[in-house]
Amino acid sequence: MPSRTEDTPPPDVPVPLKPLSQSKRLSPTGVWLYEPPNYSTASSPPLAPTTILLCSWMNAIPKHIAYYANTYMTLYPHARIILVTINTVQFLFHPESKRRADMKAAVTALLAVDQFTDRLLIHALSNGGNRRVYNIASVYRSLAGKPLPAISWIVDSAGGIPQFRRDIHALQVPARQFSWFVWIPYMMFSYSVVSVVYVVVNWMPEWVWYELVWGPYKGNNDPTLVEQKCVKGYVYSKEDEAMDWRDTEKHAKVAEEKGYRVVKKLIQGAGHVQMFRGKGGEKDYWGFVEKIWALGLGSGSE
Repeated sequence: MPSRTEDTPPPDVPVPLKPLSQSKRLSPTGVWLYEPPNYSTASSPPLAPTTILLCSWMNAIPKHIAYYANTYMTLYPHARIILVTINTVQFLFHPESKRRADMKAAVTALLAVDQFTDRLLIHALSNGGNRRVYNIASVYRSLAGKPLPAISWIVDSAGGIPQFRRDIHALQVPARQFSWFVWIPYMMFSYSVVSVVYVVVNWMPEWVWYELVWGPYKGNNDPTLVEQKCVKGYVYSKEDEAMDWRDTEKHAKVAEEKGYRVVKKLIQGAGHVQMFRGKGGEKDYWGFVEKIWALGLGSGSE
């Protein structure tokens, strides 16, 4: 993990060694809040985010999430971090009403600070993270009566639609450490679910499974849900076995058509939700994150 990027001064706020243990659990359905000591939107540096909405990928484990949280604590030590997670059951089987109800705690946390001085950065990883943005933005819209006021949004390894081989790979990742007695029934169940989803999504009308796929897929490019002035940075790889890079580029193109400013970064040799391991390494990856943030503020250039 980089201690800082080249142009970022060392933090004057101590970074927790185990950031998740320093976070307050707001909901049993996967919402945490980290606030640095003496947090205040007014006292934060004027060119830094004051809130980071970090939406992890499906079944992400704490030590992997901690990499992103720790890095953000180093880059933007005065920002609070709202972390939301998602698991297979929540992603596939909960109705949209349940998913939104689960995210009310995240929206309450967003609304707990002055909305006129808060500066929001979103980082969503994989389709699971993007789904959580959709859930949160929908609840925010219903409670606040306006789109989620994000300044920038990192769309990381996301923007795809179901594809059999890639979905199986995505579900295999969390099962790698299972024992054989658990792995075999888990994979049999996964193959069954992915087969049904693939057929429904690709061969039946959109309304059949709108809540599962097309609602969040289209909603993540809906200016009534996320502020149109938000700059979207898509970071992806052709080597990603879980997400087709062509789908990501299609999603980015639709975002542009909807009026968003879009910047794309295709990274060579990176795996799913591991873009920082590709060509250019961590410095290049986190430099892109900082660039997208600066563009959102109007202080950067492509």
